Amino acid sequence: MRAVIIAGGQTEDQGWQRWVRAGDWIIGADGGAARALGWGLVPDLVIGDMDSLPDAARAALVAQGCRFVEHPRAKDETDLELALEYAVQEGAREIMVLGALGGRLDHTLANVFLLALPSLAGIPVRIAERDQEAWLVRGGESVEVEGIPGDLVSLVPLGGHVRGVSTRGLAWALKGDTLRFGSSRGVSNEMISGEAGIQVGEGLLLVVHGPAPTS
Repeated sequence: MRAVIIAGGQTEDQGWQRWVRAGDWIIGADGGAARALGWGLVPDLVIGDMDSLPDAARAALVAQGCRFVEHPRAKDETDLELALEYAVQEGAREIMVLGALGGRLDHTLANVFLLALPSLAGIPVRIAERDQEAWLVRGGESVEVEGIPGDLVSLVPLGGHVRGVSTRGLAWALKGDTLRFGSSRGVSNEMISGEAGIQVGEGLLLVVHGPAPTS
């Protein structure tokens, strides 16, 4: 099962269509359910404390038969974290997160860091916005990146140094290198073919893939 979680970040994402497939299980993380309605999508489920879901949107969702999983406002997790954990518990084997970026910097950072949740290990989880996507590669894992020559691929360590990083298909190759936490060394590498490979020996590496900026 592939789950698409729509969060309530303050993004003006106009490219959601490329990330949603027929048959996806759509989850609205609180106010993200209203965003889904605005896109013409009806969530199968809404989860959160419902403090950012407008009454009109809730009424429309109820009329469509949408399920609600409500949590108290006084909680330790954000609505997006609740949605991710619920998707895993229900058997999701792939997760796409939309609407998680933009607006408050603390929310944006926290949403990206959720990729490191232990419960998500072994499950492909990506955050996407417009034509950019980001995902986490853990120690001992490798990943293939599909794109076109000139696409940008940034490699950003999370939570500490990342060791044993090797790449292929990128302009500036790494061969068992260490990317140090807090360094910008891995930012804005470039694809030299339609496919690139990244392998990580130890640590947590955030991979961000998107097109080269146009002048």
